Amino acid sequence: MPARLLELASPECSADDFDGEIVAINLETGIYYSIKDAAAVLWHDLVAGHSVEALVEIARDNGELAQGIERFADELVALGLMRPATDAPVPTEIAGTAAQVATMLLPTLESFGDMQDLLLLDPVHEVDEEMGWPKTPD
Repeated sequence: MPARLLELASPECSADDFDGEIVAINLETGIYYSIKDAAAVLWHDLVAGHSVEALVEIARDNGELAQGIERFADELVALGLMRPATDAPVPTEIAGTAAQVATMLLPTLESFGDMQDLLLLDPVHEVDEEMGWPKTPD
């Protein structure tokens, strides 16, 4: 079975690193996600071109974490933040070292929908001549 490589699901998803916290926004759903700690390390490794299997292999001595890495990768795809890679970069060194994995917590995503209405507004098409922009859909 070929290695599972993932990439940012651009342009539907946008993500930035803010001092070690990844903030990823699914622009189709308007939901944004906070990806911190172990999850941020794994995110960077996946974006760098490392396979899900390579990351799971590092955690092989911690079965719960290995399963957590698999679930995390599946969740990233299911939420539209990442997708199977079409042209994977040549990976550099894995950020999640064996020493880190020994103390790593399970990777988690925290989701927020509080700005969903604003993020889903279409600034080009949803302009009311009298009210201006933004005008939420009826």
